[in-house]
Amino acid sequence: MLRRLKCRPLLVVGFLCCSFASIAWARDPRPLSDHEALAGLPDRWAEIMDLFDVPGMAVAVVDGGVIYANGFGIRDPKSNHPVTPETLFYIASITKTYTATVICELADEGRLGLDDPVRKYLPRLKLSDPELTAKLTIGDLLCHRQGISSDPIVLLDAFTGEISEDRYYHWLELAEINGSVEYQNVHFTLLGRVIEAVTGKPWRDEMVDRVLTPAQLRRTTGYASRLYGDANHAVPLERIESGWRPLVLRKTDKTMHAAGGMGTSAVEGARWLQLHLGDGTLDGERVLSAETARAMRTLHAKNEKPSGTIRKLEGFGHAWMVGSVNGHALCQHGGGYDGASAYMAMLPDDGVGIVVLINAGGIASRLGDIVAVDVIEHLTGTKSAFDVYERFTQQAREIKEKRAAATASSPHAASGLQLRQAVSRYVGTYSNPWWGTVAVQDARGTLAFRLGDLVLAVRGDETEPDHFVVEEWLEAPTPAFFVVANDNDIEGVTFRHPKFGDVAFRR
Repeated sequence: MLRRLKCRPLLVVGFLCCSFASIAWARDPRPLSDHEALAGLPDRWAEIMDLFDVPGMAVAVVDGGVIYANGFGIRDPKSNHPVTPETLFYIASITKTYTATVICELADEGRLGLDDPVRKYLPRLKLSDPELTAKLTIGDLLCHRQGISSDPIVLLDAFTGEISEDRYYHWLELAEINGSVEYQNVHFTLLGRVIEAVTGKPWRDEMVDRVLTPAQLRRTTGYASRLYGDANHAVPLERIESGWRPLVLRKTDKTMHAAGGMGTSAVEGARWLQLHLGDGTLDGERVLSAETARAMRTLHAKNEKPSGTIRKLEGFGHAWMVGSVNGHALCQHGGGYDGASAYMAMLPDDGVGIVVLINAGGIASRLGDIVAVDVIEHLTGTKSAFDVYERFTQQAREIKEKRAAATASSPHAASGLQLRQAVSRYVGTYSNPWWGTVAVQDARGTLAFRLGDLVLAVRGDETEPDHFVVEEWLEAPTPAFFVVANDNDIEGVTFRHPKFGDVAFRR
């Protein structure tokens, strides 16, 4: 007979750090290694952090309360300060579960209806499909039912920070529409605008008043300035040889949006899952109606076919991905960005929840998967279809063996760039009405490029002066060149994208 824990809320927070505590864990710490169901797991996770290029990780577990919360590794290589259960991490797309909760609370109050057309609140909404423009509902957005995607909106919202309402609605009208269930950020950046239209406040400020304060999530925030201004935050890092380097790309207030713009800690992430596992009640106080909390975990939009091998995802509830793991009902959401990997999951019928937070991207997320599956297997007494630990550690070794040696050049400056004129003549700001601004700067005798908040990795075109290649722009290497007038003045710079064609920025 499979062993199964009592059906009480359990939560793990963090991706690579783990230690248990009671709901008052600070007063009554209980090391995870002493927890019968999970004995030995933290040591095995710690041993493979380096293999998965994980500098720091935080994990917490809830079972009727927070029974474990701890950190592993470092949050900042300069200070060498350790990760703690209170360390703030950027959680990327897990933000959607918070945004959805605000929308559902507004629906509970009658401020909006989930069956209402989006245009009722956002009259500027216009899609390439007039019929969908008229009938698209709030509920469609919550469960990703229509598959509306826009690479330019994601770039401007999440990376450059140069989104404006005019640009947003311009690109929305040109958005691709799958017409079936497909996970996309656009659905939730629209919901953020719905919140603002209904309440008159920025989505992240309304979230504080409506959700975070009632749930006593005092340090969870939608502001990067508060996240990275906190004395105990995890710096987004990347591997360099045997050490760590802070990433150039860092979230700012301008790039924190309703689809992926929040930070939290392991202990507050645990409380977030407790709120949802408790059907909207936390510490005896009701924050969300029970019916609404359960509806958020209910399948509303089904995938064409289930995805995943161990965690089989059937589709979407309201933000939560809904499915099963080893025969147990599962609700989950992940988040990823440069220097960040995050995962939260609930087994609602078992009262189990898991959160893992890491300050690295790439293969680091695989360690989060190992932590989550390890905990699920041990707490439900089940065994997955394959050994996740063995498979993912082998994959990590293969990836690292094939990975090219890291370049020693500065990530700011273009390498091998040939110019016909003095560097100073190219320096300046170049603008495009729909894409924003490219800033070209002098970088010790060569040029450095920035598109809004996004630093561009650039290499010179050895065959022709004034030409170069942006290593990755809108998910593709993009040739570019300076436009020179007859009097040799630099008029602009043009990006020649394989999908979007010539994108001209002018002085």
